[in-house]
Amino acid sequence: MENLFQRQHGEFALIMSEEIVLTNAEGPWNKECIEHFGLVYAKTVYNSGCPRWADIVYLQGESLLVPEAESDLRVRISRAISAGLAKVIYVTAKSTVATAAKMQLQRLYGGLDVEMTFADSVEAAITIASNDGFKVDEQAVIRFFSQPLGRT
Repeated sequence: MENLFQRQHGEFALIMSEEIVLTNAEGPWNKECIEHFGLVYAKTVYNSGCPRWADIVYLQGESLLVPEAESDLRVRISRAISAGLAKVIYVTAKSTVATAAKMQLQRLYGGLDVEMTFADSVEAAITIASNDGFKVDEQAVIRFFSQPLGRT
């Protein structure tokens, strides 16, 4: 089941496939969007029973967090790490502010006990996750990220 959230300040679609949480996200994101993201993420991942997983996050548009959203996301990432999040891969191919987004994310993940990396394509992210031992349904990942985010 796909979870979709749309608001003026950020939108996302999220599913879990095998041991990978897939998030297609278009920014910029405000705190309200991140709060809803956290609820959807928790419901999707924590109910899966998967003890260890990775995230692949496809960044689109102005992929930046406002300061309140950034601090809120850090708390949620910390919770996910303690529950089994082991790796996060950000795909920056469609980010219009990739350099700034990378800097913000490196700061956000600083000091957290999870490996975070960047990929230039979905295929590269799949390879990274597979090489790190995560079960990946390559076709499901490609299919998910090839669908456009909904517009209201």
